[in-house]
Amino acid sequence: MAKIKSFQKGQGFGYITHPEHGDILFDYVSCNFEPEEGDEVVVEEMGKRYNGDPKAVRVTCPAKPPK
Repeated sequence: MAKIKSFQKGQGFGYITHPEHGDILFDYVSCNFEPEEGDEVVVEEMGKRYNGDPKAVRVTCPAKPPK
């Protein structure tokens, strides 16, 4: 399972450590919950950043209710 490595709401983005893709970027708006460092998450949809690196587009957290 993936885990939120870093996140600051003021910046609006963070990084998820993913078992297959390593550290990937995610935006606050891609989460259906209030993200916090250490949350175990499911990356349901991936996209690409401007440079071609993977980016999380839709992220859920089974342990937290939707926002």
